[in-house]
Amino acid sequence: MKPKSLTLAGFVLLLIPHIAYSADFSIQPPPQSMDKFYSERGKTSEWIEQMRQISKAFGATLISRDKKEWGESLKHAQNFGTAYQKASEMVPEWKDLFDLEASELFVAAIQSQDTEKIKSFSDKVEKTCSQCHRKHNISVWTRYHWPSTKTIKVLDPIDEQEVDYDRFMHRLSSSFKNIEILFEQEKYNESWKAIDNFSKRLRGLRSVCSKCHVTEWTKNSTTVKDFFVGEDMMDALQEIKKSFASGTPDTKLFQKKMEHISEQSCKMCHLIHQPAAIIQRAWANTP
Repeated sequence: MKPKSLTLAGFVLLLIPHIAYSADFSIQPPPQSMDKFYSERGKTSEWIEQMRQISKAFGATLISRDKKEWGESLKHAQNFGTAYQKASEMVPEWKDLFDLEASELFVAAIQSQDTEKIKSFSDKVEKTCSQCHRKHNISVWTRYHWPSTKTIKVLDPIDEQEVDYDRFMHRLSSSFKNIEILFEQEKYNESWKAIDNFSKRLRGLRSVCSKCHVTEWTKNSTTVKDFFVGEDMMDALQEIKKSFASGTPDTKLFQKKMEHISEQSCKMCHLIHQPAAIIQRAWANTP
């Protein structure tokens, strides 16, 4: 897709009204009929492509309308109507969320250049979009854009055994805690060894990134890994070891570097990844 199209598609998304959520909002799993649109990980799904066509055509219709380019506006409106109709048939369980009558009347209003009706029916169409997004966006993201950690295996570099993701994360957390516990007990040699174990496991965690980030861009990029397990974390650990090697460990430096790792690696990674994992586990435990 050309950059110009990407820009327009991104702009069009701004035309969709702000989505407000009620106090009793709940997240239900999407219907299984959507699975076929997300069968190939790392590839943009047919469903997303269809949403983009709807958004782009709808926005282009209104942009051309504003410029009084009615011929162009009608062409885009007809493309919108076709894309909207197709989307309504893709997920049978969601068919009633589409207002096909409003869509047809919107196209007719563009054809007749009736500005009042254009406003009325475009508002109705936008409402169907925002209602569907409010109800289903998060569930679709959670199921299809956030792979379950239940399928991930990680090689623990300490015992060279492959373990499941949850067990590895528990071991990683224990390694990190041991550094601080042993430091507070003034067992600096053992704390040093704990740093080595944690460093190895933290580097091992990098392999997990490619389990989910499977597109060509992220396969060949260290950018994703550097967000949470970058060299700045390794440098912080080395600074602590240098302090140990001096013979007089610096408590303030130790606390500062450990806090940096806790806040910028552990916490930030959890803030991004744990909500989806929690929802997935709740679905798995629902009868």
